[in-house]
Amino acid sequence: MDDIMSSLHELRQTLDSKISSCITEEKAQKIISDLINKVHPAQSKAVLPTTEDTLLERFADFAAKGKFAPEKPWTSEYGRKFGNMKNFLLAAKNNPAIIEGQKAVLSEGTNNIGGYLVPTEFSNEVIRLMTDASPIMQIANILPMSAWKRQIPKQLTNLQVGWVAESGTKTISNPTFGQIEQTAKVLATVIKCTDELIRDSAINLTQFLSEIVAEAMALEIERVALLGDGSTDPFYGILKTSGVNAVSMASSTVSFDDISNLIFSLNETQAKDGVIALSRAGLAKLMQLKDLNGQYVWCPPSATSPAKIWNVPYVVCSQIPNEVSSANSLTGGDKTIAFFGRFNKNLLISPREEMTVKVSQDAAAWNSTDSSLESAFMTDQTWLRFTQALSINVTYGNAFSYLLFK
Repeated sequence: MDDIMSSLHELRQTLDSKISSCITEEKAQKIISDLINKVHPAQSKAVLPTTEDTLLERFADFAAKGKFAPEKPWTSEYGRKFGNMKNFLLAAKNNPAIIEGQKAVLSEGTNNIGGYLVPTEFSNEVIRLMTDASPIMQIANILPMSAWKRQIPKQLTNLQVGWVAESGTKTISNPTFGQIEQTAKVLATVIKCTDELIRDSAINLTQFLSEIVAEAMALEIERVALLGDGSTDPFYGILKTSGVNAVSMASSTVSFDDISNLIFSLNETQAKDGVIALSRAGLAKLMQLKDLNGQYVWCPPSATSPAKIWNVPYVVCSQIPNEVSSANSLTGGDKTIAFFGRFNKNLLISPREEMTVKVSQDAAAWNSTDSSLESAFMTDQTWLRFTQALSINVTYGNAFSYLLFK
């Protein structure tokens, strides 16, 4: 904490300096970058290992961080059949009769086999790590679903009240309701393992594989929840949801008035417990702003409170573009995005109960990068395809606002 406050003091001295020069600007940006890294260590981009070499590199990093703790025996009724992840994968690969009763269906109303249900010891660890990997997973309303489709009622209008004169006609009004229809879609990822890695009993496969799967899935969920277009993506994210409030910059660069307009663009009910979600580049810009009283809008963390923007909690999301090209339709130029709203009520992330895995030594895929056919069989590999069905829904568009700024 002392290190953070020391950097903050140096930054504000630099920003308040009367000297206007490239050197001063460069120094300020360097201090800002260092300060953000101290308060918000950079999120992993969760680049999924796609080759044997990259997987082994990832495992070497895994071991170097002291994550080589022995794997605890699985204790659930299903998990006890195997004891650990290695035995489960070997059973799925070599002796599927053992888990024949645990085949999974990939879509409602069909008999397409999507692999085998993974024991809860693994799926629970993935869910826990997904929350750690993505700030949006931490602040969203996580509402599991047990079926492929369900409907959730939502209130569209409120009761109306009014004063009535003596003997006057009393107005009767009722709230109107609608429904959110949730339909789970399948999110999948493939990990290409060496046969030796799976057979190595010294490796904590539950922890190693769950970390890779959780990071990749969590950040993709974060991206779609914020930016999904409902076309190339299976769901509409906040940015593309109908009714969301768009706040415009008052001038060519962001100002305190823009942040104030973003926060006050929602009514008191929707703004209650509201959180700002923004990129690292966006935070760097806001750390330089002052309010109308000459106070910086960014409040550093304390022993009892996280860092805030004008007393509003915020999260830094790696899936929000820091700066995009003019060809990108997300922001239409060199702007980044800040979202504001009550995520814990109005952004639903609903995982279906089961996670599945399919194990293959015969799978093959075309590599468009070097125009070659990759084959698990020809390279003594075992490919693991993990799938998780879930739904992402914004309950009310007008419960969120966003600001495009630079």
